[in-house]
Amino acid sequence: MSFPRPFLRPGGLVLALLLSAVCPEARSQQTLAMTKMKEPKEGAFTLLKPGGWLNEGGIVRWDPLTYGGPANCIEAKVDFTLKKDAKGSVQIHWIPEIYYVDMRGSLAGGMFPVGSWYNGMPVQYKMDAQTFLNRYLVQFHEKAGSLTLVETRNLPEVARLCADLDFMKEMQCTYTAAVSDFRFVDGGVAYRERAFCVIQDMGPYTAGMWRNRHTVSVRAPEAEFARWEPLFKEIIASVELDPGWIVRELRGQGERGGTMIRTQEEVNRIGREIARGQAETNARINHQSYLNLTGQEDYVNPHTGETETGTNQWDHRWVDNLGNVIYTDNEDYNPNIDVNLNMSGFKRSRVKQ
Repeated sequence: MSFPRPFLRPGGLVLALLLSAVCPEARSQQTLAMTKMKEPKEGAFTLLKPGGWLNEGGIVRWDPLTYGGPANCIEAKVDFTLKKDAKGSVQIHWIPEIYYVDMRGSLAGGMFPVGSWYNGMPVQYKMDAQTFLNRYLVQFHEKAGSLTLVETRNLPEVARLCADLDFMKEMQCTYTAAVSDFRFVDGGVAYRERAFCVIQDMGPYTAGMWRNRHTVSVRAPEAEFARWEPLFKEIIASVELDPGWIVRELRGQGERGGTMIRTQEEVNRIGREIARGQAETNARINHQSYLNLTGQEDYVNPHTGETETGTNQWDHRWVDNLGNVIYTDNEDYNPNIDVNLNMSGFKRSRVKQ
């Protein structure tokens, strides 16, 4: 998990277009109750979790002694899954970002064929995002033997945005982005899985390095996939990185990378940038267009008076003072008297005028 500043900002344009690509046609369920949970290993981020769902994984760190070098061990990685049941019949999986290296331009290339490791990176020819999803990523899927490609498309608007927001333009990185739909059958049930990623070619000064970014997949039974789309969108959009964790991670990256430790003033400045990130990103586009693009609305939190962004796929939104959220299409529903929910303190959160 690397942190170029534009990608630190929850609700940014990359996320907006990701959500639009992953779940373009959403239809809501009747009522949805979610609680805010913290990433379990390091508290790196929070997100909304549907009641009864399971989570696995979180922040992972690679050992340079295990992988033969430091390249993939400086930054934290996210390998995190939210799933409806132990089988994962409905789930979201955030897939780790991994640095690869294409050795064809190196004098030592013949010593490190595809499939080997060099300086802690898998040796693999450079791929665009569509190829990565459709060929390489599929090899590691648990149902790889029965996985078939249904549809795939490039997302040039996302790639252009990544290039525009790249704060290290002197590196001359290039980007591709894509989304692919797959089908597989398990236990007699047909499933639809949709995967999205951005591929970053690290440029001519990195001796062939490239990596996958913003890689996520969503899955549900094929006949029910459209019904789950609004939930996928809301969970992905709810992810918020913890500013304190980011500052600690940046310090650690400097130490692990052998670079100079940032001064306290720089650390504080980064923290301030993160805190105002939402406003800065939305200033780059018309805010209403952003909400329309992502299928969201601005709501007023009745407990704090603050503005919050949430999905518009349900008619009514309720929140409590702990950050838990309930969406419903039932005008008469009141979560405070729902005997199955056994929670209280919810107030209706109305669309901001």
